[in-house]
Amino acid sequence: VESVTKDMRKLNMGEGKENDDGKEGMHDVLDEESFNKELTYNKLRGSTILLKPNVPLQQPKGPDTDSNPSGSLPNNGRLHDVHVSGCSDAHIYLLQPFEHATISVCTGCTIVVGAVAGLLQVVDCERTTITSAARRVLVSNCYDVTYNIFTPSPPLLVGDNRNCQFAPYNTYYDGLREDLLATGLAALLVSQEIVTDPLYGPALQCASNKWKQPVELAKMYDLLQAQAIAPRSTSPIPGSSPGADDKAFSKDTDDVVKGPSLLPASEFQVLFVPFIGEATKERRVRQETMVDEFTVQTATSEDNLSISSGPKHSGIGSMYCNNLADVLQLSPFQLPKEFERKALVKAERMKNLQNAIQTHLTPEQQMKLEEELNSGFRDWLVTSGNLRQVLDLVKMESKEG
Repeated sequence: VESVTKDMRKLNMGEGKENDDGKEGMHDVLDEESFNKELTYNKLRGSTILLKPNVPLQQPKGPDTDSNPSGSLPNNGRLHDVHVSGCSDAHIYLLQPFEHATISVCTGCTIVVGAVAGLLQVVDCERTTITSAARRVLVSNCYDVTYNIFTPSPPLLVGDNRNCQFAPYNTYYDGLREDLLATGLAALLVSQEIVTDPLYGPALQCASNKWKQPVELAKMYDLLQAQAIAPRSTSPIPGSSPGADDKAFSKDTDDVVKGPSLLPASEFQVLFVPFIGEATKERRVRQETMVDEFTVQTATSEDNLSISSGPKHSGIGSMYCNNLADVLQLSPFQLPKEFERKALVKAERMKNLQNAIQTHLTPEQQMKLEEELNSGFRDWLVTSGNLRQVLDLVKMESKEG
């Protein structure tokens, strides 16, 4: 019966759309069948998922998108819904635009969702870090979750949420600007004075980020109840002392409606996604052909800090500075001044340390130090559980090669 019903539905979809040779209706049916509206990632344990931005790659075969940890899904102008559920100790990078996104029952995960046109819902998660740009954010019954978000509307919290922290958007990847346009979270900035560089993407205009204005609905309800039962006049009678009810109601409303905490700028971390697009590679080549040291001035005049991202230094330090420069310069979401300054201070310390090593240590001492650092880094990969992520990424890269 189900097969007959499915065949009848196909005929109805194609009816009235055929052209003279009868192929247009069938093309629409095949197009509808090939589009999977919902992408689901369920019960991943210690895995790394990388869904690359929409680039002209081969679309994965089969209806099960979970079996394709790396790749890109062309959406043909339509947006998927994504559901991440029951994952633990996983790193999930979904660098595409979505209609709606749901993250539920995840523990110890790092999750990046490119851009969400509608609602980003986070339910029953613990010890998880989430980065996303979404029109609306709804948080329910979460514990120890950090939200690095861009949203034009205040995030809403319902249920029992504890130790939740909100922070500004903290990453960048090639394709983010296009994802924001696809979801309506940004608009093209059209001006004759602005010349768009294809390596840096189109100039965009975004609404103000309401990441630091989360609202707990339960406490708002308590406040409304307190206002409803309060006396109409809270002014004490002349010559009398205010009563207990007057004192309770005259408390600062900020104490009554105390929202979730905001992440201190000193604890802010820039997140680097494990994806380097062609535009980034070309920008690196352009930087290397310029002067000996490419300096990005991004701090305020009183900060007087800079990021060196040129070829003068090589290794992890310069890679960090390159990536940080991309986040600060290319992201359409400008970091608040205190967060930007803290990120620049960390980069400056790394640059000074690298300069000191190259200046004051002999080549033999540098090699010895490098061996010690590599040994400590390998130990950290094992003890922190990040070794699995590195192996997964290496495996993905070898498959693509």
